[in-house]
Amino acid sequence: MLLNLAIMLMLSIGLETRALRPLTTAPWSCRRWRYVSQLVISTLIGFGLFALLALPSIADEGKTASIRALQIPNEFRGNLSLEGYVDASTREAYDISFEEMFHHREEKFHPISGHGLNLGFVKASGWLRFAIERSPNAIEQREQAILLSLLPNMTNFIDVFVAVDKPGLAPKDFMKFEMGAYAPLLKSSFNGLDNVLRLQLPARGKLVVYIRAANIDSSLNLSATIYAPEGYGKRILNANLVVGLWIGGMLILIAVQLVFFFLDRRSLYGLLALHIAFTALAYFGGLGLSRLLLFPSGGAGNDLFVGSSNWLGLATGTLCIAKILELQERYPRLARLYQLGAVAGLVGVALVLTGHNRWFTPVSGPLILFVTTTALGVTMIDFWRLRHAEAALKLAAFALLWAGILLTNSQRYGVLPLPNWVSKSYGATSMIYFILITGSLAIRLRMAEETSRQADRKAIEAASAAEALAKRRVAERTLELEEAKRTAEAALQAELEAQKMQVRFMDVISHQYRTPLAVVRSNLESVRFTLPQDDAANRERLDRAQQAIRRLVEVIEINRGRSILQGSSFEPTVARLPLGTVIDHAEARIKDLFPTARIDRHDGDLLDTVISADCEMLSLALVNLLENSIKFSPADTPRVTISLTADEDLVVVEIRDYGIGIPKDELDHVVTLGGRGSNASHLEGTGTGLSLVVRIVAAHHGRFAISNALDGGTIARICVPV
Repeated sequence: MLLNLAIMLMLSIGLETRALRPLTTAPWSCRRWRYVSQLVISTLIGFGLFALLALPSIADEGKTASIRALQIPNEFRGNLSLEGYVDASTREAYDISFEEMFHHREEKFHPISGHGLNLGFVKASGWLRFAIERSPNAIEQREQAILLSLLPNMTNFIDVFVAVDKPGLAPKDFMKFEMGAYAPLLKSSFNGLDNVLRLQLPARGKLVVYIRAANIDSSLNLSATIYAPEGYGKRILNANLVVGLWIGGMLILIAVQLVFFFLDRRSLYGLLALHIAFTALAYFGGLGLSRLLLFPSGGAGNDLFVGSSNWLGLATGTLCIAKILELQERYPRLARLYQLGAVAGLVGVALVLTGHNRWFTPVSGPLILFVTTTALGVTMIDFWRLRHAEAALKLAAFALLWAGILLTNSQRYGVLPLPNWVSKSYGATSMIYFILITGSLAIRLRMAEETSRQADRKAIEAASAAEALAKRRVAERTLELEEAKRTAEAALQAELEAQKMQVRFMDVISHQYRTPLAVVRSNLESVRFTLPQDDAANRERLDRAQQAIRRLVEVIEINRGRSILQGSSFEPTVARLPLGTVIDHAEARIKDLFPTARIDRHDGDLLDTVISADCEMLSLALVNLLENSIKFSPADTPRVTISLTADEDLVVVEIRDYGIGIPKDELDHVVTLGGRGSNASHLEGTGTGLSLVVRIVAAHHGRFAISNALDGGTIARICVPV
């Protein structure tokens, strides 16, 4: 056992050195702290090895032919130690019988210096033998009641054989009491927290006691103590009070972690709460509470409960330490070893549930020692470098935890002849460890809050500065916008003046052309009257001249109307009139412009439909559409179709041509001011016709749409309310 533990400790040192190896590439200041930490850790482990290897576990002191008897004082109060009065037989066969041990007692039993067994993880049974008698100076010769306490209470099997010494004493004279975690609670027990047996000392003679102890999946430790019934109740009360305070403290620590998790949603707090809970459950079983409350009938249930809690505590504990020390960011290799430790904890749970815990349990002690040793080294480095309260609390926490684990493992593994209460060292130090770690986390949370406040203050200051800057920029931009507004208003005024000049110019042109054209037209009519009726050639020339005059007049009037609508005046003069009037007016005007164009009409019965419209404006929109349709149709035979349809409370005027059409992705572009199709660059135009149509239709509260026909050409629709 000593050699095995020494090998595991040296292996832990090697793993620690390998895990901290990334520090060797750091500057000398970091390597110095590494060397210091390794020196301290190696010194502590070396001291532990020295203590483990130098002290004896059980010392044989030779044989004796008779059993030494412990004399109980007449006024016995409190407790008496059996140290120096106990013979032991260790590492006997697991199923050896009491009869064989009794018949070979002089060969198998040897005096020991202590009062119990500490064999570690062995698949064997241990035996104790001692005798008790009343003091020869007792005033009254009567029986005396005493209590025999056997700890720890999680020992699986404890068989107590009791008989009054007499000549020819045989195994059949002994009374057997079955105790231990696998046996039901004795009716004579004071409670379920200890293995307590009430014995009656005879008035004369000795009471001989043989005790057999065995464990299945845990270390074999057993110590015997004599108590007086009068003082035992007070001891149990005090012990239960301590246990209650311990469990209550652990519950409070769990609640604190949950509060931390509510304030700062980090997985560390939930994981630490689980670690505290599993540690509390392990000691809940180790102290006998699970046996008393959950498994009063005995059996393997208590072992499964305690074993699973221990391994789950190891799994959550290694992950907690890795998160507390931020090993993933600082020492990735060491973090991976801790993750393997967590996996080992889950494997341990599986082995406990399948009944193979004995072969894996000895690994837990060195594994926990490695984890705490490396964590202690990291906290030493952090404290040496940072020197603040959080680092100091962590260092104190892991130092206490390391000491508690070292003492507990030394007692549980049977390396040192330590009393049974030493096995509670980890329970006591774990409570302080959790308190100190919680304190360090509270400091970290407070520092994080302070950092957050400072960040908020800086953010508010930055926001105030940004707001002041924004106000200055807004003021600057406001001045710029006011200047731009004045410039735009001046430009707009200039444009309006230009449009007025344009309209005035068109009025002048119309007036100046209309008078001479009228004179020319009247003279042509006079010439017509002077021509003979059979002069067909000259009459045809007169007709063409008059037609050219009408066309010129129509062009002037259309452009004058367009200039007026594109200028400052765009309010329609609405009147109720039949739709056919508007269409006829537009068709007459377009025929004056394009005499050879073919216009087909499909009016149905909608020509008499009354609409509210400005006849000049709406007919100008139709003229623009018809002009575009004729211009972009084949030059030899331009053909346009006008159709009227009804759509609920709207009447739809559809103009369809068979020309080049409009690219699909440019349909929205051609209706904007200056927009023209990419396939119309070979024809002259300003791109204002369709935009003017859109404005006119909108002024009449209607809708305009344009699309391509499936068989070629374009379809334009004007929808006006009835």
